[in-house]
Amino acid sequence: MDLNIVLVVIFGAVALVGAFCVVFQIYHMTVIDATARGLKHPKFWGIFTMSGNHSSGLLVYLIGRRKYPIVNMSESNAKELEKHKKSAGVGLLFLVTGIFGIIVITFIAI
Repeated sequence: MDLNIVLVVIFGAVALVGAFCVVFQIYHMTVIDATARGLKHPKFWGIFTMSGNHSSGLLVYLIGRRKYPIVNMSESNAKELEKHKKSAGVGLLFLVTGIFGIIVITFIAI
């Protein structure tokens, strides 16, 4: 019984780290994208994409940005964007692993 609690806490921590990593990377990707599209206040858009329930801020940004084509994306920004995409993928992997571990441990404990 105590081992199950410890494992759930560990998997919960893994899921939490993954969730924070994904949100952090989405913030940075949004700032880079908004800057490249010439939007005013790119850091505001980065924070806005992190807000809202069910990623509504991200959806609003993705729909609204279609009116603004990319006008100034340097090669270094493109490389940084790819780095953030890969890091977001790793964070998503941590999130899924943590949630899957919690589910498995929960069903084993029953």
